[in-house]
Amino acid sequence: MKLTKATILLKAVLAVSAVLLGLVLFGGVPAYLQHVIHIRPSLAVWDYWMRAYATLIALPVWGVMVLLWRAFDTIPKNTAFCVENARRFIRIAQLAVADLVLVVALWIFLYFGGALPAFIAIWLMCATYVGIVAAIVFYVLGGLVRKAAELKQDNDMTI
Repeated sequence: MKLTKATILLKAVLAVSAVLLGLVLFGGVPAYLQHVIHIRPSLAVWDYWMRAYATLIALPVWGVMVLLWRAFDTIPKNTAFCVENARRFIRIAQLAVADLVLVVALWIFLYFGGALPAFIAIWLMCATYVGIVAAIVFYVLGGLVRKAAELKQDNDMTI
């Protein structure tokens, strides 16, 4: 597979993921909240705050997508093993941890607030798992890319 084709495919996955996240954020979350408010009108005061919190959770994910987009730009140039990509991957790991904290905080809030249906608990559990895996994978990947960039730089300096 050519590097440009791989880059196009990776960017297509990112674009579709960004659109799907937007649909969930601006369509799914409000629809679910309206259902909850219909069932328990006393929770109507939380509508704005839950939408804002959902947006807050989505922002780091979109940030990760931007960083990955930039990293994918280096693939066809054959410069993927660079210090800048190592920094990007470390930043992605940090964003994953930040999002993980937000998800766990939401989980705790909903649990102690008595508003945690089983399917939401399962989704939050999955999001927690994905956050942990992403943080670990991108942290390690950042270290590996940094090491590869250093080796490449040393190799370029030798005759």
